[in-house]
Amino acid sequence: MTTESSLVTMKHPPRAFIEQIDIHGWNWRSVGAAAGFFFGVLSPIVGSILTAIAWATGPNWHGYLIHRDGTVLFVLTIPLLIFGAHCLDLLDRKDAGPKIESQKREK
Repeated sequence: MTTESSLVTMKHPPRAFIEQIDIHGWNWRSVGAAAGFFFGVLSPIVGSILTAIAWATGPNWHGYLIHRDGTVLFVLTIPLLIFGAHCLDLLDRKDAGPKIESQKREK
């Protein structure tokens, strides 16, 4: 038996989101990434709560407003996550730009 764990230790990626914020500050790309991921995770949770309320109470007192809003939040999940990922890609591309140019000059 080994006394050490045979599992590979997980390390954080060198360019974590918090590190990007520390380096560049809050700009529209970092705010878009944070908002996209935060609301992309929050939207299906709130959507499922609204849909459950709509199913439990029936359409008598609220019409179809709560059910519609729950469905809209479910549908918005994927576009919000895509927007957050796109903003993170823009942050990476902005960082990789000068490095790629300097590598091209060396060749």
